[in-house]
Amino acid sequence: MITVLESYQCSKTGNKADMEDVTVVTEVFAAVIDGATNVSGRMIDGSTPGQHASRLVVETIQSLTGHEVIHEIIQLINRRFISFYKQHNMLEDVQKHPYLQLSATMVLYSHYYRRVWAIGDAQCLISGRYFQNQKIVDQITADARALLVEAELAKGRSLGDIQEDDRSFELIKPLIQSQYQFQNGHPDDPYSYSVINGFHIHKTSIVELVVQGNPIRLILASDGYPKLKETLEETEAFLTKCIQEDPLCIRTNKNVKGVTNGRLSYDDRSYLSLLVGAQQKGG
Repeated sequence: MITVLESYQCSKTGNKADMEDVTVVTEVFAAVIDGATNVSGRMIDGSTPGQHASRLVVETIQSLTGHEVIHEIIQLINRRFISFYKQHNMLEDVQKHPYLQLSATMVLYSHYYRRVWAIGDAQCLISGRYFQNQKIVDQITADARALLVEAELAKGRSLGDIQEDDRSFELIKPLIQSQYQFQNGHPDDPYSYSVINGFHIHKTSIVELVVQGNPIRLILASDGYPKLKETLEETEAFLTKCIQEDPLCIRTNKNVKGVTNGRLSYDDRSYLSLLVGAQQKGG
């Protein structure tokens, strides 16, 4: 049995319509899905590519019986993505220009197999054991943005001025678009990273974590939190502390976006705390 203890979501702007994170809990699965930030500037039927990606993943999870392993789940998700691309006459474009693809990361718990599967920069706590899957390419782009913002500060711009009018994300957008070339690349490539985008993911790029014990506390979250804590209150408090200490997100909590241009945080965030009951099947 999966019991939800705490669940919280907030978009970086405070506007629900902008949210690209989605959480889903069924009798046999629980997941946090994080749709990628729109770097193409395109909207599709009034929604961002990340919002469409999250929706397609959730619809797939809701259709599962519970016996599917992660590779079967990815195949089913990919079919929905390819159908979407074809329906919107996008397939050729997204193959030529990967930054146009729908993409999302996911941390998924299977109650049948007692496993957590992570694709991309998701994070989780399993009985206090912390896991975060960070990407080298994100560190590079965050460093590039930090350099640009630090240069503006060195020129004499005030912190408050940059918070009101931060153009750094637009300046690093070509760099972020370039990193899409490494999506689901060979695991030996240091720049490669796994993401759900409708195309093949290498098996070894999918992180698998065993969930042992009964009952067990399990927390799943998107990367909108700098680090997970045992409760939502503690996790939110740590986020608040990080924002207060580094609102531009260029030093202690480097990110590709800051708490600027009217945003409440640097990214959408989702927190899902679960109590997992008796094991149904050995993994």
